[in-house]
Amino acid sequence: MISAQVRAKGPNVFVSPEQIVQKSAVLAKADKGQRISVAGPDSLAAMIALCRAGFDHVECARRATCACADEASDILLILGRQSPEELAAVLARTCRLLRDGGVLVVQLQRPGDAARIRPILGASGMRVGSTVFDLAAGCLVTHALERVGALRRAG
Repeated sequence: MISAQVRAKGPNVFVSPEQIVQKSAVLAKADKGQRISVAGPDSLAAMIALCRAGFDHVECARRATCACADEASDILLILGRQSPEELAAVLARTCRLLRDGGVLVVQLQRPGDAARIRPILGASGMRVGSTVFDLAAGCLVTHALERVGALRRAG
């Protein structure tokens, strides 16, 4: 009997953290010169994997403090399976690290968990420009983001 908790089928039933990081970098269209912040339960493994892959500007993100203290990240990866409540807490603490036009990649337990992301981003002054779901290597969602304040200033 197959456990009901196994959600992937075929060759991707078991996906390593390194494979998740590689897929996340591809989805974010990451360039080795970009600033990348990683958060979540697998943040340390992600940081090590990115550094080994030649990304030089990678940091573990615990919490955004203020614009003066934090450098804006081009990409924020939130990796590691966690409950929707835990994901919401990590996202609320770290999403302000992203620059206008930045990319957020989140590993989800299930696609329905993505519904919690947009309200948190909106409360932090961000709007989702586009979204991509990838179920080939785990369950990943990618959002291209725009800062609402930047939209008002431009308009």
